Amino acid sequence: MPKIVLAVLLAFAALLAKEPDGTKKYDIDLSRMSGTMVYGQVYQMVTYPKKYVGKHIKMKGFFSSYYDEEIERRFYGCVIQDALACCSQGLAFELAKPRKFPSEYPQEGADITISGDFDFEKDEAGSGFPIIRNAELLSE
Repeated sequence: MPKIVLAVLLAFAALLAKEPDGTKKYDIDLSRMSGTMVYGQVYQMVTYPKKYVGKHIKMKGFFSSYYDEEIERRFYGCVIQDALACCSQGLAFELAKPRKFPSEYPQEGADITISGDFDFEKDEAGSGFPIIRNAELLSE
């Protein structure tokens, strides 16, 4: 019986785990990984997105945006490069609190850190792309 109580208490403590700044603990913190590890992890997230849906992510990279005229929608991204800076990989993000573009967003290429929940958005063609929803810009 004491083992069951201990297991329940440990599980409850894990649910309440927070970072030192008081935010929710990240399932995947890409901001603490080396360039090679980040690139590999993001590649996995893009290639096998269903494994990561619902995970709380923190990521450091540079800001990028793109306007798709066909669907009349602007996309925002956090882009990282591998250790040799020859290849880039990125994730789209959608802010929890919308801002006006471009005045309330970082400049293209500016260093940013974001956190949010990993999701997969399907498009009209039946494919789709990974996106960080409920994102916060932690630094600009």
